[in-house]
Amino acid sequence: MTEQSHPAQETSPRKALSPVLESYLEIIFLEETRHGAARAKAIAEAAGVSRSTVTSTLKILKALGMVEYAPYSLIRLTAEGRAVGRDIAHRHIIFHEFFRDVLQLDEQQANDVACELEHVVPPEVIRRWGQFVLYLSSRDFWKNWREEYHVERKELLHGMKQTFSHMEGIARGDEARELARKYR
Repeated sequence: MTEQSHPAQETSPRKALSPVLESYLEIIFLEETRHGAARAKAIAEAAGVSRSTVTSTLKILKALGMVEYAPYSLIRLTAEGRAVGRDIAHRHIIFHEFFRDVLQLDEQQANDVACELEHVVPPEVIRRWGQFVLYLSSRDFWKNWREEYHVERKELLHGMKQTFSHMEGIARGDEARELARKYR
């Protein structure tokens, strides 16, 4: 695929970052946004790790050019670190709002799933997902979907069985019934 076909394609430094490192950049970004800079103690609390773990990770992020860091000083993101931190925070917001508001998961579960997905979904999918969340947030037609689903469940499951009938191996009755059972 060409560079033109994916304008939001990730840069090479981003690809080198693990989900853990991305999470640290997100935490530092949020701390910097709120307080002007981050402190190791605040990062440790947000990440649920020890200060020594934060120190080790900050050294790695500094070596990658993502943070400005010296022991016992405030931590600030570089321009590159800020771009990654902002991107991860943005992804988190999109997923969190979708899981909380659209799928109607509880706050903690919405947050936990958002934290997992924010690191693995490609930029083009994030862009579309964000568009979808914005579209839905301006409309009310879907807000009672769970109640409507339960009313229409039998018809919807019948449609699902029809879809399964076109899939090799799943067309058998046992497999189709098992898959339909999951959507009760």
